[in-house]
Amino acid sequence: MRRGRSLILLAAAALLAGACAAPAIEDDPRRPPPGLGELSTGELQSRWWSWAASSPAGSDPVADPDGSLCARNQPADIWYLAGTSKGRAERRCSVPKGRPVAFPVLNFTGTKAECAARLAEAQGTVVWGRSDVAVERIEPTPIRIEGVEGNPVTGKAGTVTTHGCGLWVRLGPVWDTGPLTIEGSAGSVSVSVAYDLQVG
Repeated sequence: MRRGRSLILLAAAALLAGACAAPAIEDDPRRPPPGLGELSTGELQSRWWSWAASSPAGSDPVADPDGSLCARNQPADIWYLAGTSKGRAERRCSVPKGRPVAFPVLNFTGTKAECAARLAEAQGTVVWGRSDVAVERIEPTPIRIEGVEGNPVTGKAGTVTTHGCGLWVRLGPVWDTGPLTIEGSAGSVSVSVAYDLQVG
């Protein structure tokens, strides 16, 4: 009996030692961390739109001409990037090391039907460094936007309830500096942004 118990203990110890010696799986920066990945599509959009509406028109991240506004009103857990309302933008943006990043390639608000009609035409690509990044298609979802007076999204202070949809990207914690390009179109609407992401 004692010998059998000793063999069982030795086997258990060997299993534990093997588990401790197993190599750690490296984080893939193209995959969102659990917290960001677990955000519902409504939460993701509501938070981003509220961030975009947290500054008056002209000083908001969507109107940012060069990246000088990219750190404005960023939350503590996620780093948001923005597209453009028209034309092309080239931005240099410093992102805290290890912070997950989220952004829309194209995004829309309106009634459920309006959103669905615009989403049907939407297409886009994202390249980080030399790698294509998976783009998430989010169907019309109820969202809440918290904005300040004169913001470019709702135009007024307070909460607005609407539907949101679009093409979105959720990146895992960013560790390396590099270029990020965002290209999207839907009918007459087009977005083109080249980011020089500086991490540190």
